[in-house]
Amino acid sequence: MSEPDAGQDFREELPHGYVYATTDAAVRSWCGGLGDATFLAVDTETTGWDPHQDRLLLVQVSAGPHRPVLVLDAQRVSPRVLTGVLADPALLKVFHHGSFDLRFLSRAGVPVHRVADTMLAQQLLDGGEKTAAGVGLAGIASFRLGMELDKSVRDTFDGGTLSETQLRYAADDATATWQVFDQQWRELVGHGLTRVAQLEFAALPVLADLQLRGVTLDGPRWLELVGGLEAELPALEGALQAALVTEDSPRDLFGPTPVNLDSTEQIREALARCGVELVTTRESALRDHAGHPAVDALLAYRQVAKITSNFGGDWARRVVNPVSGRVHADWRQIVGAGRIACSDPNLTQIPKDPRYRSCFGGAQGRALVVADYSQQELRILAAVSRDDALGEVFRRGGDLHRTTAAMAFTVSEDAVTNEQRAAAKALNFGLMYGMGAPGFARATGMTLEQAQVTIARYFDAFPRVAAWLAEAESAGRRNGRTRTPLGRIRALDPDGGAGLATLARNAPIQGAGADMTKLALAEVAKRLEKRFGAGERGAAPDGLTLVIHDELVAEVGDGDAEEAASLVVEGMSAAAAVVLGDIPAAVTAEVRPRWGALEHAAALPESPIPIS
Repeated sequence: MSEPDAGQDFREELPHGYVYATTDAAVRSWCGGLGDATFLAVDTETTGWDPHQDRLLLVQVSAGPHRPVLVLDAQRVSPRVLTGVLADPALLKVFHHGSFDLRFLSRAGVPVHRVADTMLAQQLLDGGEKTAAGVGLAGIASFRLGMELDKSVRDTFDGGTLSETQLRYAADDATATWQVFDQQWRELVGHGLTRVAQLEFAALPVLADLQLRGVTLDGPRWLELVGGLEAELPALEGALQAALVTEDSPRDLFGPTPVNLDSTEQIREALARCGVELVTTRESALRDHAGHPAVDALLAYRQVAKITSNFGGDWARRVVNPVSGRVHADWRQIVGAGRIACSDPNLTQIPKDPRYRSCFGGAQGRALVVADYSQQELRILAAVSRDDALGEVFRRGGDLHRTTAAMAFTVSEDAVTNEQRAAAKALNFGLMYGMGAPGFARATGMTLEQAQVTIARYFDAFPRVAAWLAEAESAGRRNGRTRTPLGRIRALDPDGGAGLATLARNAPIQGAGADMTKLALAEVAKRLEKRFGAGERGAAPDGLTLVIHDELVAEVGDGDAEEAASLVVEGMSAAAAVVLGDIPAAVTAEVRPRWGALEHAAALPESPIPIS
């Protein structure tokens, strides 16, 4: 082995040696020896979890077992020296939980193009199933490589002098990532998962940018809104307790004994005394009995209690980053059937009511493009079932719920009432989730016999839908898993009982919806970046800021909003075509100052005021 350059310190021999680089020359020397590397594994060490407040300490790069790992000291040499390698689209860069590393690298001014991720790859291979190895690098490396990574060392990085133990730990993480992915890619190929892996990897840097960009929160507006709800909660609780009182209610010396509203069992018993028999008190079950005074009172109480519990008190102050002044939620890329989830805070739980959503956005000179897919899952059902009649409704731009209602109630489409359309909507969505005649009868107020006749008419009109749902359930039971058109696997629990049938029918649809949304992230981000540019240090100000189920929200300068809206619609339509084929997508987009339309919200100040 040749003598090291100044600032380049070789530690140990291969296959687990590393180069500790403290100068640009040392980094360039290592990069010059890459030769025909097939891919690179990249990892970082930092002083904490927040790229806005914490510092990047090390960047580790592995080119495989026959080269030493580069360990770049970011306190002594700028990580931007790696730009030529990390931004090279011809060379794949592999991370583990890459969203974290990409955000720190972006803040350091290092662009990274063409990425993969061992955590996402393992989640795809596991098909949503929890395994003993888990999806953490330590567990995967132990299971696959017999390599033990001491993650307790991670907590010792505080920005001080780096020890040999810390440098060895950093190098081993990069080594493990490279070797794990070397196995995973062959398995992804063998299981037919390369297409869905590619879309996940393309969505990864978009979600990292989205998280880094964050979203503006109008704190005073939120505090006023939720504070008012907190004041209403005692009255709603009193109304609910009164609605639950019957002649048979338990009593003490002071009158009817209050129901413990945190006890599902006590609520079920109280509702039963009111004539509402339920197996569960979940909202979906309660909605079947909407209109009953006790049920309506319970739904109203729970909605406000949930909002005040999750988003009350000092929530608006806690979630705003003190450096950026924005909310940066933690986005998890694969959950369940493949959907995107969010936490800290969970922005997917913000109610759709414009009063709440109008608290997000509103920065001076900025605008939001709010776009979503119309009837995404039903269009996917038309595509996967290849039902000519269902597909024709979408191809002619018809109203599926109105068409279904006309068929089910044997009336012309012009004669369909709002109530009939609502019943047809419940049927269209409910069948994918395993709803049978009893559930349809409860949801619509029909008799059981009427519900059975209506469902029979539905399947007569859309025969291939019935065949596809039956085959999806049968295949799920036989194979113990489902697949989306692009190959995403969802493992099924053989002991899932009745739930297995529902999941077997719905997972391919939900999963395909997740595929479409993630394709849309990449397509939209590509167009916005081409038009408005990329960020120098951190995410560009113009770009995606929220993804809520099948809805994308982008933020741009208010003078560019209409053009951006066209680009968002174009990108979402291109993504949908991959999944839907000849079934047309319907994308609606609106330009607003805030996430929720102000004209439908309470009159409060229009510009966000910093929260002190």
